[in-house]
Amino acid sequence: MSTATSIQLLPRGSLRRHPTTRRLPRALWIVLAVLASWSAEYGVYRAFEPPGPALRRELLGAADELRAPWVPQPTTALRQAIRRHFRESDIDIDTARYWPNVVVSLHGVSRDGCAAAVPETRRIEGPVVVALERYRSAAECGERNDMIWWLMP
Repeated sequence: MSTATSIQLLPRGSLRRHPTTRRLPRALWIVLAVLASWSAEYGVYRAFEPPGPALRRELLGAADELRAPWVPQPTTALRQAIRRHFRESDIDIDTARYWPNVVVSLHGVSRDGCAAAVPETRRIEGPVVVALERYRSAAECGERNDMIWWLMP
């Protein structure tokens, strides 16, 4: 017997008469509306987040990937896990040359982005230290900047 046939076998309006099933769709719609508004609010917040705090959050996420137990050689999975934390497309991640340190290079950063990132990300202390290589002040930022951070477990 098909599903359509089995549904037709129920008495007409029997589900609408039960008080729990009558309220369930309204409550479900309210919950879905609240969840949709929260996710939209978070998306708007992330889209308009200033570049300094956004880059700091991305670097801290990448540094957390290195807190795992030390491995003798970097893996492709580790490199991909670090890469997932960055939304920029023009980025290089070097895990092999200076292992266990990781070098994250961001290319073509604008003057405003560089000036916002320097005070936020110059040095971040923690289990994994994040250190900016060249720029010590926002005045050193040019029109297009290649910024390099060292992640040092």
